[in-house]
This record gives sequence, structure tokens and C-alpha cells, in this order.
Amino acid sequence: MKKSFYTTFASTVLLMVFPFMMGCSVLSGSGYSNDPIVAEQQRRIESLEAEVDRAEQEKKDAEQREKAAKSKLKAAKDELKVLKTEAERRSS
Repeated sequence: MKKSFYTTFASTVLLMVFPFMMGCSVLSGSGYSNDPIVAEQQRRIESLEAEVDRAEQEKKDAEQREKAAKSKLKAAKDELKVLKTEAERRSS
């Protein structure tokens, strides 16, 4: 009983959402204007948006590299403390 309810519910939701999704994809198409100046500006904007996306991705990558470097540094400092403690024990 529950399985058929969920299946029916999911089907109904998909039937209601599908036309909306198709309408948005058709209406927001990236067609360029017939005016060459407007079309060039549209291309420039798309290029700049792609550049921003790449910069944001590079920033995320750099932040991850920074976290990894900090983690390695902390591990090396911890290891140094252990080695110093062992050296003190050996010399005592």
C-alpha cells in the first residue's frame, strides 16, 4: 500500500515539475541577439562569468592546499616535540 502511494506521489510531483523545468530551459536559452554589438557583449559576459567560476574554483583549491599544509605543519611540530622528549630521556 505504501509503495504504491509513494510511487503515485513521486509520479505526480514529476508530472507537475517537468513542464516547469522544460519551460525554464527553453525560455532561458543562451541564444545570442541578432544585433552584433549586443551579441558580442553577451559573449563577453559569458566569458567573464566563466573566468569568475574558474577563479572561485582556484580559490577553493588553494584553501584546501592551505589546510593540507597546515595539517602537515602541525604533524611535523608534534613529531618534533616527541623527538625532543625522547632525546631528553636518552640523555638523562
